[in-house]
Amino acid sequence: MRLLLPLLLINLTGCSLIPEPEPSVSTYAPKAAMAPFTVSDYVHNLTVQLSHLKGPLSNNTRIGVSSFYFADALDSKLMTQQASGLSQQIQESILTKMTQMGYHTVEYRLANNLHLSHNADSALTRNLEQLRERQNIDLIITGTVTRQQHAYIVNARMVNISNKQVLSAGSTEIPINVMWGNEKIQQRDGLLYRSEY
Repeated sequence: MRLLLPLLLINLTGCSLIPEPEPSVSTYAPKAAMAPFTVSDYVHNLTVQLSHLKGPLSNNTRIGVSSFYFADALDSKLMTQQASGLSQQIQESILTKMTQMGYHTVEYRLANNLHLSHNADSALTRNLEQLRERQNIDLIITGTVTRQQHAYIVNARMVNISNKQVLSAGSTEIPINVMWGNEKIQQRDGLLYRSEY
């Protein structure tokens, strides 16, 4: 027993010299949150701004809505990767909101004929040969998108086609993660998607 007590003390002293392990760092990463509103919600604010015109419009003034491109590449750079689909959603939402507000909007992508396939039918096209030769549009809503670190800045204008006069303008910020989460790699429908860096 006398021998056991000193051995126990030596063991306890030795244990105190062993450094304690570092606390482990959690590998749990919370899922990136989506933007608090939909693209349609952000575009509603933009549409209200566009409705503040410099002067009254006649009841038969026809309005079309064009696609939105990055401001630094108006005729060449499509919005891709994370922004893919955003341009189209802005265009479609403005067309819908302006129609709901009572404006005389024009669907200029309407084909001359209804196209049927074995599993779908389509009345819209971007094929110039299938569109009317002259579009009856008096005003066009067009605009640009500029990417910032946290959001896309969307600037829109309603322009008189005949004299290029800007009749109204609006601007809004749409968060980067409005259509996709801001994580760099995501899995959707069994496929991996890499977002912009």
